[in-house]
Amino acid sequence: MPLKVEYVKTLKSKANGTMSNPATPEPHVGIFWLFRDRLIIDATPLSEAEPYGSAMTHPRSHIDHWTWLQHNRAVPVDTEYEQCPRGRIVYDQREQRYHLLADKCILGRRDVVAGIMEAMNLPPGKTSEGRDEHYRCFDCLYPVTDDEDEF
Repeated sequence: MPLKVEYVKTLKSKANGTMSNPATPEPHVGIFWLFRDRLIIDATPLSEAEPYGSAMTHPRSHIDHWTWLQHNRAVPVDTEYEQCPRGRIVYDQREQRYHLLADKCILGRRDVVAGIMEAMNLPPGKTSEGRDEHYRCFDCLYPVTDDEDEF
């Protein structure tokens, strides 16, 4: 099944009040999930990102945006935000690099990584990929062992 990319919510541009769109040429920072082969993204253009130490980042958290998605029936209310593989794009101003931080279930799928890179307009030569312990789905946190299958 091909990967479906959805921009379920984006920020209004601070400059002119229009909706920003991760498909524009400017690179974006933001958060994302892989949910049932749907790539759900909430993003901010780098020029409108918020500082966090030496990084520029998206203002919304995973839990806040997931709650919004549930409220708007974009995802099931009985699915918690940390159940699905997820991640974040940040920009490090000192390094002048983007960092795609994600669950190993995302990083292990080149089609998903490519979809994120394309959707966020990230420059391949200036973007690194890495795991982050904050972004581990339930399958990674609570793997099923053969012993558990016997019951």
